[in-house]
Amino acid sequence: MIPDALFFAVVDRGKAGGLLHWAREKGVAGGTIFAGEGTNPSPILNFLGVSEVHKEVLMLGVTRELSQQLFTAMKDEFKMDKRYKGIAFVVPFRQWLPQAPAIPEDYDREKPPPFVCLITIVDKGKGELIMDVARKAGARGGTIVHAHGAGVPQDIYFPLLIEPQKDMILIIESRVKAPPIQSAIFKEMHLEEANNGIVITLPVLRTIGLYQPRGDRKGGRK
Repeated sequence: MIPDALFFAVVDRGKAGGLLHWAREKGVAGGTIFAGEGTNPSPILNFLGVSEVHKEVLMLGVTRELSQQLFTAMKDEFKMDKRYKGIAFVVPFRQWLPQAPAIPEDYDREKPPPFVCLITIVDKGKGELIMDVARKAGARGGTIVHAHGAGVPQDIYFPLLIEPQKDMILIIESRVKAPPIQSAIFKEMHLEEANNGIVITLPVLRTIGLYQPRGDRKGGRK
């Protein structure tokens, strides 16, 4: 099995291990769990003085066929289509292996996806500032991962070099709203300067558990 997609699940702290064990029973070779902080604002949490929720981010290298099975199980077994159960999404991925075939010229030339994943990597401690900038540009929330450069398995190719003491911010947003958010992050964080960080956009092939305000539901969940 040669993975051609990255499957992410953002869940409450302590639940990713069970998901990883379950995924291995479905045929996934391995995965990585990152500790993170959810930043999706909640009026109730803000009233209680709690604006962040401890999260775990599970990353799996899978085939797209297997990702379909994972999504079905996420809905049927883990009820992730319900509110506050977590978010799962898949982005394109190309694993390099000596026996892997060459990348075809039409690889991933698909219809524009309704959602994208913005990934920003900056120095540790700047994650909240990134979220402040993103929210002012229209983002509803995100997940901050405190990276230490030791979580990515050695047998997969992940095109991001995560050095010690970095914050990695994941934001899932509609394709229409993403460009101004990305531009705001790039401008306000001065990412054109060397060593200040990087922001990239990946197409989201499928997602579950992502809820939007009624006015933003074109192309998204209802």
